[in-house]
Amino acid sequence: MFFIGRSLSKGRYYINCFLELIKWPVAVAMLLVFPAALQSFQRYYVIRNQLNWHNLIYFGIGIGFFAVVRVCFIMRRGAAETMEHEITHSLFAMMTLHPVRHLEVSDTGGGFMTFSGKGNWLIAIAPYFFPLTAFTMIFLSIAVNRIIGYTPDWVFIGLGVAVCYNLFSFAEQLHPHQTDFKVAGYLFTILFLPGANCLAFGTIFAFVERGFNGIVFFYRLIYYYSRQDFFVLLDYFKG
Repeated sequence: MFFIGRSLSKGRYYINCFLELIKWPVAVAMLLVFPAALQSFQRYYVIRNQLNWHNLIYFGIGIGFFAVVRVCFIMRRGAAETMEHEITHSLFAMMTLHPVRHLEVSDTGGGFMTFSGKGNWLIAIAPYFFPLTAFTMIFLSIAVNRIIGYTPDWVFIGLGVAVCYNLFSFAEQLHPHQTDFKVAGYLFTILFLPGANCLAFGTIFAFVERGFNGIVFFYRLIYYYSRQDFFVLLDYFKG
C-alpha cells in the first residue's frame, strides 16, 4: 500500500506539473477556438438544408420542454444541480489521480467535496465547461444504439432535456464570486470558458446531428477556422 500511495502521489505531481505547463497555451488555444466555433456554427446555417433535421427537431423538443418546465416550476438551483457540480469536480479529481475523500450535498442546494493532493485548475473549473448530464446521455444513446441497432427518437428528446438542464445549471453557476474561479485564476477563466463551452456543446450538437461522423466534421471545421484565424493574426503582427 505504501508503494501504491507513493506512485499515486508521484503521478499526481507530474500531472499537476503538466497541467500547469499547458495552462496558458490552452487559454490561448481557447481564444482561437471561440471565433472558430462561431464561424463553424455559421457554416452549419449555410448548409442547413443538408442537416439531419429529424434528429435536431426531436432534440429541440427536449430543449423546449425542459426550458418551459424549468422556468415555470423550478426557479432556483437545487440539490440535483449541486450534486452534478460536485460529481464533476470528483470525476476530474480522480482522472488526475486526486482520490476523493468526501462529498456532501445538502437539501438546500449547498455542497462541497474534498480530495487528496494539491489540486489543479482542471479540477476547479471542470463543472463550468463539462456538461456531465448531457455527456452521460450521449453514452446512454450509444449503448441503446448498440443494443437495439438504432437510436430511437426519445433519446434525442432526452439529449435535449439534458443539454437544457446543463445550460440552466451553468448560467446559475457562472458568477464572479465563485471560489473555483479564484483557484483557476480569473483571467484564465475568462479566456478559457467561452471556447471550452463552445467545444463541449458543439460536440453534443454535432453528435445529435450525425453521430460520430458529425463530431469529426465539427472538429474539422474548428481546425480549419482556427488555423485560418491564426495565420491572419500572424500576418497582422508581422506588419
